[in-house]
Amino acid sequence: MESESIFNLLSEAGTLLIAGMVFVFSFLALLIVGIRLIEAFAKKYPGPQPAPVIKRTQAKPTATKSNGVDGAVVAAISAAVHQHQQAQRK
Repeated sequence: MESESIFNLLSEAGTLLIAGMVFVFSFLALLIVGIRLIEAFAKKYPGPQPAPVIKRTQAKPTATKSNGVDGAVVAAISAAVHQHQQAQRK
């Protein structure tokens, strides 16, 4: 009697195993087919292309305007410092 119940349990387990494997295989096959269909649709009807990205570089500050100071003022101060250093060396 016990051997019949074990046989029934094993056959039911085998049936569930096969049904589960068929379900998983079918789901993965449908997933692959769906992805291929989406790929074909995307190739046939491409969306609008994005605009090219233009990288902007920041300009280096010039001597003409350094922190709001005119370039002529900077040149005059630099010349005065240079003259002062020359006078100290003599």
